[in-house]
Amino acid sequence: MSQLRSGRARLALALPRHRELLYHAKSRELDDLFEAYAVAAETLERHRRDFPHREELIVEYVDLCLDIQADVLTLLEKLKTAGD
Repeated sequence: MSQLRSGRARLALALPRHRELLYHAKSRELDDLFEAYAVAAETLERHRRDFPHREELIVEYVDLCLDIQADVLTLLEKLKTAGD
């Protein structure tokens, strides 16, 4: 699965109320965020599996994933407003 598709699917799971818009919105900026989210989420999963856990890296990647989610929501709102 491509990073873009993986990121979109992961965000659809993380943001279920926005799932339909995530799958239908078209934007190069949104595609970039999907790819970034896929990389961040995969890295977070890797750090969570590592032993011993490096808690500072886990926290850093959780924060990064949340920041990307916030950026996606902001962009979706802009796209939705522009489409109305």
